Amino acid sequence: WNTRGSQATCSVLGFVLFAGWSSGLLYSCSVNLYYLAIVKYNKSDRYIRTKIEPFLHGVPIVFALIYSITLLVNQNLNTSMAGSCIAPVYEAPHCIGYEDGQVREGFEIPCGRGRDGAPTFALVYFFILTFGTPIVIGTSLAMLHRDVSKQEKRMARYGGGAFNPSATQQTTDSAAATDVNRSSGLSSSISSVISSVRRTFGRRSSSNSNQEHSNSRGVMHRALAYSIAYFLTWSWAISNGILMVAGVPIPLALAYLSMIFS
Repeated sequence: WNTRGSQATCSVLGFVLFAGWSSGLLYSCSVNLYYLAIVKYNKSDRYIRTKIEPFLHGVPIVFALIYSITLLVNQNLNTSMAGSCIAPVYEAPHCIGYEDGQVREGFEIPCGRGRDGAPTFALVYFFILTFGTPIVIGTSLAMLHRDVSKQEKRMARYGGGAFNPSATQQTTDSAAATDVNRSSGLSSSISSVISSVRRTFGRRSSSNSNQEHSNSRGVMHRALAYSIAYFLTWSWAISNGILMVAGVPIPLALAYLSMIFS
């Protein structure tokens, strides 16, 4: 393995790696829930800042620290063949033929270190977080797309003027102006003004409808891109974890790809 450092430095590295990994995934969920609160539920900035934002920051930080501290206490931060400290159990090549707890001459770390520290917890948490994150992200993006699609249908059915307060005000002002002008006998001018206003509102409604359809497609494309990018990034680490649970030796290339992308 040609490793450098000590078990203490390996534990520090593993603690930082797992804390950053888990908090990064949970913060991805927080970002999606933040936009869900704004777009779908129309929460104000003050409400989000005081009621929601503390949880959006607190949950990722607290869970990341709990996870990393648990791994540290259970001695599940050990060096792996890729040179990183992410292995829940210390199973170095020189430990072949040695029982757990035995220390081969010339080495300091006992073979099988961490096997008694509930390594199953590390793997279960890994799979829950890895597969739970895309479920939360996908659900929130689906809810956003559904909400935007409903707005599109309302716009297509009632037109943009029904949801535009300024347009309603302009309509009222135009009606008032029409009454005044009619009292003056300017019927021909009024007809031209009304026709102009109708054409303007018609173009505005069409523009708003096209914009809403564009927003809906944008949400769908963003969801697809997000999902593809997520699985391309974490497929290596997921494959690594599956092989680890199955007891199959992890190819060196797969171990390095897992470290690079995740």
